[in-house]
Amino acid sequence: MLKKRTLIVGAVAVFAALAAGAQDFKTPIKIVVPFAPGGATDALARLLGPRLSKELNQAVIVDNRPGASGQIGTAAVKAAPADGSTFLLALDHSVVVVPLITPTAGYDAVRDFVPVGQVARFQWTFAVPLTSPAKSLPEFVDMVRKDPQSGNYGVPLQGGVPDIIGAAITRKANVKMESIAFGGSAQLMPQLIGGQLASGVTGEPEGVQMARGGKVRILAISGGKRSSLLPEVPTFEELGFTGVDVNSFNAFFAPKGLSPVLAEKFNTALRAVLKDTEVQARIKEMSLDLAPTDLNQSAAELARSYAFWNDAAKQKK
Repeated sequence: MLKKRTLIVGAVAVFAALAAGAQDFKTPIKIVVPFAPGGATDALARLLGPRLSKELNQAVIVDNRPGASGQIGTAAVKAAPADGSTFLLALDHSVVVVPLITPTAGYDAVRDFVPVGQVARFQWTFAVPLTSPAKSLPEFVDMVRKDPQSGNYGVPLQGGVPDIIGAAITRKANVKMESIAFGGSAQLMPQLIGGQLASGVTGEPEGVQMARGGKVRILAISGGKRSSLLPEVPTFEELGFTGVDVNSFNAFFAPKGLSPVLAEKFNTALRAVLKDTEVQARIKEMSLDLAPTDLNQSAAELARSYAFWNDAAKQKK
């Protein structure tokens, strides 16, 4: 009887150890950034990585996998084991918008990923060179009416908010706007600053930096309210250009199938890191609005984003 009891106790201990082990992160934890080093998302990953490592008591490394508007890195995370070893830090554009407008992307935001925490939000700016005669968006529209050749705008990526901004101006002002796509804001901004482009759409971090440096003039901004970083700049909605009351966000995702326990652990660690005053100051310096979320809020944010862009993609077809 004693031998049987010992065997049972031993088996229970083994199962308990296995169960506990199944809820541990695989080390090192890899944060995949689907963009090249040097951008805002990469900077966020390198800011948060060491602090997440301390909170989780696990090694954390950043793995840049750029290409195809974020498709390469995002698809790699989809294919990774859902064991807590791999997380994606990306824009909503790469995860949500790209697969809706690019069927060959091979992944779906809702079907293939678990949102485990938002980091920050940002708006999109519409800017002109300082040499432009347009001092406001209505003046820009009048300029394009008089000179249709000036109706071009550079975008750092195809689809998403930049595309919606061009469509809103075209629809409201009844002018033709030609979209010129670049491989990121780093390529777009020199052309805008130099006057080779009549206008350009960039994320708020790049737009604020260039405006504060006296290199461009921002005429309007996306979102439902003015940015605290650019309080003097009106929103498109204020100016009567509807359909641009949308923001973008940076968030962490894991492959579908990640256990709820590990998802909660990661989210708890992330929210703890985002409470750090130094982290908050650094994120503010990047011209981003801190926007941490719990798991329920993360799922709701993804659902809202997916519904908005799914509807936009259908209307465009």
